[in-house]
Amino acid sequence: MKEIIFNRKNYESFKDFYVQIYKDLEGKSIPDWEDYENLCYSADALDEFLWYYHNDNIKYLFVNFDKEKIALKKNYDDYQFQIIIEVFEDFVKKYPNNQLEFRMEEDKK
Repeated sequence: MKEIIFNRKNYESFKDFYVQIYKDLEGKSIPDWEDYENLCYSADALDEFLWYYHNDNIKYLFVNFDKEKIALKKNYDDYQFQIIIEVFEDFVKKYPNNQLEFRMEEDKK
């Protein structure tokens, strides 16, 4: 099973997430998506884009995404990440051959 890791610490904003997933899933290789390097920063586009990989048995690992804090929606990025998480949760429910995992790393001092 292929594993794709998204570490919240690597993103200045939710927009960086969209750029990374497009790159990690090689969106350029899909003719329908070759011109959408950032998926238009849209959850609807993300949902449609993921469908192209629904048979690929991918484990999506979200590291340092504190779902409880994000759910509070204290800022616009939290709001957008909440939507992104919901898209992934729905995706793995529809296509259970894919997996979703959340993990928090301990801060190293």
